Amino acid sequence: MRPDRPHIQVLSPRTWGEFGNYLAATRFSRVLRGAVDAEVTLLEAEPILPWLGEAGAEIRTISLESPDATVRTRRYMALMARLQERFPSGFETDPTAAQITELAPLTEHLRSTAPDVVVGTKGFVARLCVAAVRLAGLRTRVVSHVTNPGLLQLPLHRSPHPDLTLVGFDWAKDHLLAQTGGDPDRVRVVGPLVAQHDLRDFMTSESAAPAAGPWGADSGRPRLIVFCNRGGDVYLELVHHIAAHHPDTDLVFVGYDDPDLARRAAAGAQRLTHWRFHSRLTQAEYFDYIDRASRSPYGLLVSKAGPNTTLEAAYFGIPVLMLESGLPMERWVPGLIHENHLGRACAAPDDLFNTVDDWLTHPSAIEEHKKAAIGFAESVLDQEAVARRIGDAVRPLLDAR
Repeated sequence: MRPDRPHIQVLSPRTWGEFGNYLAATRFSRVLRGAVDAEVTLLEAEPILPWLGEAGAEIRTISLESPDATVRTRRYMALMARLQERFPSGFETDPTAAQITELAPLTEHLRSTAPDVVVGTKGFVARLCVAAVRLAGLRTRVVSHVTNPGLLQLPLHRSPHPDLTLVGFDWAKDHLLAQTGGDPDRVRVVGPLVAQHDLRDFMTSESAAPAAGPWGADSGRPRLIVFCNRGGDVYLELVHHIAAHHPDTDLVFVGYDDPDLARRAAAGAQRLTHWRFHSRLTQAEYFDYIDRASRSPYGLLVSKAGPNTTLEAAYFGIPVLMLESGLPMERWVPGLIHENHLGRACAAPDDLFNTVDDWLTHPSAIEEHKKAAIGFAESVLDQEAVARRIGDAVRPLLDAR
């Protein structure tokens, strides 16, 4: 690190939301390195504050073990309420003795590293940083990078106190200001940031077993990527249903980091030698699958309705067919999908199965959503413009140091 360059730290929980949040932080850090003249360091938050990892483990358990969306929502909101009780609105400016103790490792970390700017990629982490900076007696500026605007529905993740909050959509800024009464000049709309091919760093592995030959012929039949990240057995049943009723479809199933899930999915499709099943991909497979689905008029991504997954697919011109997760911060995603005709988000498994049958029987429906996804990517997901806006927003914080 050059001593004359300003230093930015990006703190991101890795256990909150599987790899999604850390993937967003990785992309943000890389964009920031190209947008401002500063040293940018990305750090996991859990080694500094281990209790964040305990909460992340509970979120994972809630996601995997809840029997339905209603129970998942209730359990998740109960956890958020407990954390909000420990760190209520306004604690950043007047922490209690107990809060000071819980923040002590973060306070010491910032005191010893003294970054010019610290970025929290969860609103809660940014709130913790505001308090720790004050306790450490630093002039470090705090940025809240909102990777999922749905989190602003939760008091835990919103605050007027960061020096700068970056959001992807105008409605997210309006909601945050309406709830917190903050300064509009400290909230900047920069547009949605997508990972593009940075996703390969999380999805691929050199040790992954290579597939037997290329995936799918260059034909006019539908080409599906089924991505199961904390999705449960619904996606296994879906794959077996497609195998029974639509065997001519080209399909790849990714049970992320779950080899047993991939084996169970493959068990019902042994005769379909043109299908592929993975828990990890090689980089060559990752690029091949994305490229072939993108080029196909009937390429389709099937997954839970997460915002990052939806935007990534749209960036590559791939429509989505999704099942609502039941998590409160993802409730806005069906609206994003339907208002922009990016595909369909289904409220229940029966709807998912019926839509699969309809679209695979009449694939022209997929083609119409593909056209809309391409138009959305061109008008909303201009990544050069997003990077420029991020640089323009952060640079004044460095100039004022």
